[in-house]
Amino acid sequence: MFEVYTGLMIALMVVMVILAIAMIIIVVLQEGSNANLGAISGAAESFFGKNKAKTLDAKFKRWTIGISAGILVASILFFVFYLLKNAL
Repeated sequence: MFEVYTGLMIALMVVMVILAIAMIIIVVLQEGSNANLGAISGAAESFFGKNKAKTLDAKFKRWTIGISAGILVASILFFVFYLLKNAL
């Protein structure tokens, strides 16, 4: 049983590294917060302001949330398997 937990922990480490690299890439591709200053002058009511859910930046934000949730789940599972391995 020890080998199974060790194998799962290694697999989860690999998944976390891949997700971390993906998170870095997605965050770097996102626009800066200064790009949203158009809301002050009313530019947010333009075509891009109304269809914000369809823009590439909105998709990047959704991917960021999904990847961070994946990292959270993988980290929790890693900790659980670590505790189970040490309980043996």
